[in-house]
Amino acid sequence: MAITVKIGAAVDDGVSDAELAQTLGIKVRLDIRKSLDGSLIISDHPDIDIVVVPQKNKILTLAKELKSGVVYGAQNRLFDFLQSRGVIDPTSILGGSVYASLEASIPEAPELPTIKIAILNIAKWLDEERPASEFIENYEEEVVDDYTDPDKEYSTELGQVSQASTKGSIRPSLTRGPYGLSLYNYYGY
Repeated sequence: MAITVKIGAAVDDGVSDAELAQTLGIKVRLDIRKSLDGSLIISDHPDIDIVVVPQKNKILTLAKELKSGVVYGAQNRLFDFLQSRGVIDPTSILGGSVYASLEASIPEAPELPTIKIAILNIAKWLDEERPASEFIENYEEEVVDDYTDPDKEYSTELGQVSQASTKGSIRPSLTRGPYGLSLYNYYGY
């Protein structure tokens, strides 16, 4: 079940996050879902899922794919951003109970909508990360296109490769062992 969270859109300089979160009519567009326990799962980032748990005032980040080595970097950038904005308690950042996850606590502030402020700042961080993510996606598409549909300058038709008497690294006159060159090489003339 998908939900729509409308929190913030255009941020004017000089307006604090608390004032922005309490303003009516501000919108943020995120790929966000609500789980059965009421947690909000934000899936906009290509490497991590961000889970906001309102019941525990906690933010949890989970790896989308464990094969990637960039997960910790994304998690670290998110928590550095939230820490610099005062959204999370810096002493509460720790590894979660799930492999390759990090979590942090949102400090209690009875007079402020802390969850809305957290989601607003996560949206700001995602906007900052978007150009780098799009660049990587475009680069990967270009690499695939270069391999699957190369320019005529860098390709030849099948059968146009020139012939040579010796090609490659395995010469028939060189005896090789199972693990590379054998100790005593001889040339069979």
